[in-house]
Formats: sequence, C-alpha cells, structure tokens
Amino acid sequence: MPPPQSQRRQAVESDEDEDVHQRPDSPADDGNSDVDHMHGVERDETSQLIKKLVRYALACEYSRTPIRRDGIKERVLGVHGREFKKVFAGAQKQLRATFGMEMVELPTKDRNLLTVEQKRKATKSQSQKEPTSNSYMLVSGLPEHLRVPDIIAPSKVQSADGEAAYIGLYTMLISVITLSGGELSDPRLRRYLTRLNAAENMPSSNPNNENAPSEKTELVLQRMIKQGYLVRVADNKNAGDGDAITWHVGPRGKMEVDNEAIAAVVREVYGGGQQNEDLERKLQASLKVKDRKPPRSAAAGRAPATIQEDEEEEDAEEDDEPDPGPSTRRGRRG
Repeated sequence: MPPPQSQRRQAVESDEDEDVHQRPDSPADDGNSDVDHMHGVERDETSQLIKKLVRYALACEYSRTPIRRDGIKERVLGVHGREFKKVFAGAQKQLRATFGMEMVELPTKDRNLLTVEQKRKATKSQSQKEPTSNSYMLVSGLPEHLRVPDIIAPSKVQSADGEAAYIGLYTMLISVITLSGGELSDPRLRRYLTRLNAAENMPSSNPNNENAPSEKTELVLQRMIKQGYLVRVADNKNAGDGDAITWHVGPRGKMEVDNEAIAAVVREVYGGGQQNEDLERKLQASLKVKDRKPPRSAAAGRAPATIQEDEEEEDAEEDDEPDPGPSTRRGRRG
C-alpha cells in the first residue's frame, strides 16, 4: 500500500533541507580541487614539452641541423606557442644537468654574403631590434680543462674514425679561410686540398668500410655547406672566372671552430705544439687570441705553496734527466 501524499511531501522537504545545509561547503571544495587539478595538468604539460624539446635538440645536433625557433614551435610546442620562454629555459636546465650541453644562438649570416634579393628583403624587414638568426645549436658546457679528446671523443655517427677525419678536414679548411682574411678563392682552396691529398677524394663517414672507404671531395664540400661549416658565394657578374667563386666560414663553423681553436691548429702544425714566441706574435696579430704564456710565468699567480711544489718537482726531474726534453705536463697545460 503506497504511503499517503502528505508523508511523501514531508520526505521530499526533509531531503531538500539536507541539500540546502550541505551545498554551501561543496562549491568551495570543488573549486579548490579544480584549481589544484589545473595546476597539476599545466605542470605535467610543461614537463612533457621540456622533454620533447630536449629530444628535438639532440636529434637536430645528431644530424648537424640548426635548431630553428620555427621548428620548435611547429614540432614541439604546437598550440602552446606562448610557453616558448618557459619551455626553452627548462630544456636548457635539463641539457646542462644531464648532458653537459646547452643551446646557443647561431650568428646571423654576413650581409656581404647575401644575394641582391636577400639584401632587399633584409632591408624591408629591418627594425629597431638587432637582427637575430632564431637558430640554435648545442655546444659543450664542460669546463675548458675537461674538453680533451680523452673525455670528448669523436661521436660514433657511423664510425669514430670517419667522424674524426671529417672534423679534421673542416677544421683545417676553416682555419685556412680565416687566416686568409675570411675569404678564399676557389682556385686557392683547390690548391690547399691538393696539398692535403684531398683534391679528388676524402675519407667517407666510415673509412673502415672496404666497399666505400672514401667519397668524392665535391660531395663532402656540399655536406659542409649544408651543415653550415662553409659558405660558397658565386659572383654572377664574373661568370666563368675561377676567382668569381669564393669560400667563407659558415655560422656553425664560426661557433665550433673559433679563433682559439684555429690558433691551436696552427701551433700543432707549424710549432709542433711547443712554445714559439715568434709564432705567438703572429697569432696575436692575425687572430687576437690570448697570449699563451710559458708554464713558469703562468704559475706566478698561484699560491706560493703550489709554486714551491712545482719547482721541487722540476728540480727532481732535472736531477734524474741531465738533458730533459719538453715537459709532457707543460705541453698539456699549454
């Protein structure tokens, strides 16, 4: 038998009264939980974007491709384009802590190397702000004394030998171009390649491969251009003239092989890695590099106890060897 209508009405009213008493607390609780949930989601999204940017930067560096800002927005951020600064800073922190690397901006292209059309576009888009390349590359953040081959060996992209040969070749070419005033004609470049026994062929990415231990020099030069180590400029006005083609150092080449690295190459090739005052004066005039002082002079700025220990070690070495050669320890420090 169903309950009377008056009883049903009383039951409904009592339920409504309970809801009225419970409702004031529920909106505040729901609001706090929603805010916490939103912050948690935002943190998770930012963390995922940072990890994604780190992977993207490593992948670009593996192929020696510039890390372009447009590429970051398109392939990493997507609809979160406004989070660029926060994600970039987080990725930098993670790269330094985990890999000992960081992203640095590549220099802009030299205006003198632009074509007429490129110069016209650059003039139209010129603004009050300084021009930026909006492109980055990874560089080592390790202290100088840790940047040695024993610690930073050539990467094994295809083979360590091929990578070492490739690094040696573009380092030598960048050094020659820089010491020639930043510009080298095509005939002169070919003469230097002939002296290096690389006029026709250069070591391949895997010189241990019996089927393809070498590859054509032109292909290697094109790769250096594509990766930003070299820039090849052709003057259409003097077409057919060998001097119409000139070679310059590209953005990546300027970052990887700076003047200090070029000076180190010159010291090794012409000075045998030993102290040479005449050579140092020429390097100072050409490259404006730091003067490499002899080890005894460099020790003058250190604590007296350390200097005394070094002098005692040198005296002991002189007693053991009447006519000693250059100290290996000094050579490494220089």
